Amino acid sequence: MGLIQKLFFNNAKITTFGITRLAPGQVKEQVSFKQGKHSIDVSRHQGMICLDPFCVAVWLSQEDAKQVDTQTGTLHFTGNGKLNAKIKVSLIEKLPTEKGKLLLYKVGKVKNYQLNPLHRQVLFRYFLRSKKNTFHHRKVISALYSYPRNIIIVSYKDNEYYNIFPMDIHSYIAEEKLYLLGLRTTNVALNKILEAKKVVVCDTNEVGIDTVYKLGKHPSADPTRINEMPFTVSESEKFGFYVPDFTGSYKEIEITANRKMGYHMLMIGKVVNEKKLKPESSPLYHVGFLQFRQSQYQNIEGLY
Repeated sequence: MGLIQKLFFNNAKITTFGITRLAPGQVKEQVSFKQGKHSIDVSRHQGMICLDPFCVAVWLSQEDAKQVDTQTGTLHFTGNGKLNAKIKVSLIEKLPTEKGKLLLYKVGKVKNYQLNPLHRQVLFRYFLRSKKNTFHHRKVISALYSYPRNIIIVSYKDNEYYNIFPMDIHSYIAEEKLYLLGLRTTNVALNKILEAKKVVVCDTNEVGIDTVYKLGKHPSADPTRINEMPFTVSESEKFGFYVPDFTGSYKEIEITANRKMGYHMLMIGKVVNEKKLKPESSPLYHVGFLQFRQSQYQNIEGLY
């Protein structure tokens, strides 16, 4: 491992993601939906919704949806004028929205272009040491995370239970005030959220990555007591759910629909209240290792 790190990655720790903190305008990469002669910028209108099988969601305005055959397409991930990855997708379901169409796609053939072919082969085969990985899995993860994915904190609370946990399988369609969340079906909080049809999403503005990952590890069936958390909390305006003190802004969301995509449940919600607590927010982001290596993003507490 040490030799691989030295020869191919300048002694960088080899892992799935780089961690960085970015203001919204600092994300340099783009994602385009391409079908035939048409190319539509969907950078802020796309996201992962399931990792097994791999599925993504793309939102198109009414005008853009009329231009293309939405049954199939290719997502192109670019940055600094270079093609970094592309993913072929096929339609699972088309959902009408107030101002467009929400398209749920299954991921097909994937190609990565970061660095050079030898770097990619070495990295993917390095990860194959784990029985949980396949070559296709590593390629898809690398492609999907060619676009930085911001980490959010999800909060739920009722009279007997609460949970606060991180996610990066989500997206927000600002034009529709529509929020998409892909939550593991094994998470105990899932059924509670679906029953209550309420959830709060907080940003990761002023929190260390270690705290975020510890939140991800506490058991959903019996979360850490709120007074034992390494931060204080307030309550959201509408639902009264816990909001960590590191949050720069939060959204209160009413769940309007859900779809079981596989290992993840897709929850579709409408933002009913949004609160800005601090003037500017710079949340944490996951960036795929290959993409991170060729970017100029600042490394936050090393690679994880």
